[in-house]
Amino acid sequence: MLEATVNLTARAIELVAALFIAGSVAMVLFDLGSAFVRRGLAERTTDARLRLAERLVLSIEFLIAADILKTIVTPTLEGIGLVAGVIVIRTVLSLSIAYELRRASTPTRTPCPGTMPAPNRHVAGETCP
Repeated sequence: MLEATVNLTARAIELVAALFIAGSVAMVLFDLGSAFVRRGLAERTTDARLRLAERLVLSIEFLIAADILKTIVTPTLEGIGLVAGVIVIRTVLSLSIAYELRRASTPTRTPCPGTMPAPNRHVAGETCP
């Protein structure tokens, strides 16, 4: 009884994650297609990629939750090891995507015109002295 309920719940969570991934990819393809038609593909590609990455991180979190539920009913050490390996791979993937998102959202530092480049001298968008 418990095993069937846990497996059904894990399958439902995996279905939600799969639908979310498919919907996210469809939305990004639509955005890129409309940007291509309007000749703004170069400007929109990074935004679309970052939106897709954010959604994929959430989907991976759902898949990890389903894997954790599966460990409850996995009776063998081999099964637990397999699920643990999948969780590690998904966690590393999630962390690498999150790192890319953080890196893309931090402001870049650029030197003021006519000055020597120095670390942390000027943030893009600020006025130079």
